[in-house]
Amino acid sequence: MISGLCWAIAALPWLALAAPGVSVANTSRYIGGGRWDWTVFIQADPGLLRQIKCVQYTLHPTFPNPIRNVCDRKSDSQAFPLSSNGWGTFEIPIQITFLNGTVQHFRHNLTFTQPVSVDKRLELITGNVATRLREGGWRWTVYIQGPPEALRQVRCVEYTLHPTFPNPVQEICDPGRGSQAFPLTATGWGTFRIGVRVLLSDGRVQQLCHDLRFGSGLL
Repeated sequence: MISGLCWAIAALPWLALAAPGVSVANTSRYIGGGRWDWTVFIQADPGLLRQIKCVQYTLHPTFPNPIRNVCDRKSDSQAFPLSSNGWGTFEIPIQITFLNGTVQHFRHNLTFTQPVSVDKRLELITGNVATRLREGGWRWTVYIQGPPEALRQVRCVEYTLHPTFPNPVQEICDPGRGSQAFPLTATGWGTFRIGVRVLLSDGRVQQLCHDLRFGSGLL
């Protein structure tokens, strides 16, 4: 029984056990708009990499031509790289074909990661101005403020108003002018707390809130 099993493996070299020391990894970079550039590649000792003929990556079926063959090793640090971009992560089946005809199969979960520095919160605050209307009620504008270098990192600001407003979730991508950045103007009768989500160009989201204020001293 044992000899028969050994014979079967010897007769089918393409089913050889995975060579030790081979792994798959990927890099990623946020490019805005919810999309990422990424590169998946093979890692192994240089001697083992020289034994690889080609690597086949099978991407998510929503990609055009999802089966991609890479036969150029390029570099030992990121060998047989495949670069693309997209919205989300997924599992990539990978087939490695060696020069001697053996084949290895891997599965790699694509991951997107940010540099450590992205955990730092920007120095941003909220504010509002308000004007009383003749017919009653108030016209008001809510906005964010911060250092110029912080505001340059803001892509859009999402304001969540009281649910009695039509379209209570409003996304503002116009930075405006002056010290009142990404302003949203509306009219109403009373004050309430406004949810504020600051959408940054690198994909981060900074959560704030603002208590709308009416009264003397406001323009």
